[in-house]
Amino acid sequence: MFSAYILVGLIGAALAMLWLSVPAGSLIVVLVPAFVIVILEWRSRLKQENAYLAAIVFNTSSNGIFITDRHNIVLAVNPAFTSITGYTSDEIVGRNPRLLSSGRHDRVFYAALWQAVKTNGMWQGEIWNRHKNGAAFVEWLTVNTVKNTQGDVTHHIAIFSDFTERKTQIERLEFLATHDPLTRLTNRTLFLEFLGKALADARRSKNAIAVLFLDIDNFKHVNDTLGHYVGDLLLQHVASNLLELLRAGDIVARQGGDEFIIALPNLALTQDASLLAEKILRTLEQPCELSGHTLKITASIGIALFPEDGTESEILLQNADTALYRAKQAGRNNYQIFNPTALKSHQ
Repeated sequence: MFSAYILVGLIGAALAMLWLSVPAGSLIVVLVPAFVIVILEWRSRLKQENAYLAAIVFNTSSNGIFITDRHNIVLAVNPAFTSITGYTSDEIVGRNPRLLSSGRHDRVFYAALWQAVKTNGMWQGEIWNRHKNGAAFVEWLTVNTVKNTQGDVTHHIAIFSDFTERKTQIERLEFLATHDPLTRLTNRTLFLEFLGKALADARRSKNAIAVLFLDIDNFKHVNDTLGHYVGDLLLQHVASNLLELLRAGDIVARQGGDEFIIALPNLALTQDASLLAEKILRTLEQPCELSGHTLKITASIGIALFPEDGTESEILLQNADTALYRAKQAGRNNYQIFNPTALKSHQ
């Protein structure tokens, strides 16, 4: 305000000198300070305006923001930082942001992060941190460096958003693309991918592989008499039993409806597939309690072996399905091994 008064006075003096026909040199002496004051006033107001706008952005941003010095000591945080992390300004200012560390990342991760900041002036990516209440959350973080006119780093500015919900949605979509939502078993797509890799390994190692095709006997009767809710519980029950009976390297998938497919890679003996089929049948025979109903079910299983019954995934599944059909014909509650000429029945 004081500078404005000076500016008005100098301009008034300049106008008076013009009216009095004062020499140009004297006029310039008066006008130059006036213009200098105008420029300085404009720059001062611009700085104030920029600082005001920066403060608005800092305080109203939905993203968490914190500023550190060159030694990575926190100097300031915005309200969104507190909202996301639970830490107030008083609790975090003067401390290192490692206070937020979740423990999910090792030293190599952080070394790579800070190397990128040092080399490129910034780093961006997912990072797991921990809320003040102890809950881990994933954030999308951007770290930028601030340098002075000499090129020396003076500050770091970190901007982040809570990425947990979005990441959960992405992981769910990825899960649904490769798994059955009811039983949470792998679906046919992922099963075929697994089986294809197992076959490639078996061709090199000369190991045997068995593919089992399982169908629950009279499943439609359960749905028709007890309802689809109980039918779904039964499918989940069967899936749980199959997972418990398989080895760590085996895989089971829900083919669809009441059909399940199993791959047993790296078999030492082909007879092991028969032993597992027998164990599955005996396990599923045991009565189970589902939603107040006692059910006793049976299943039929068809088996195809690599390389005798096929060397490609679809051929093995087709032949296992053929063997399953023969098991149904043989009275259910049994397994059959595929044989193009004479299928052997095992009761």
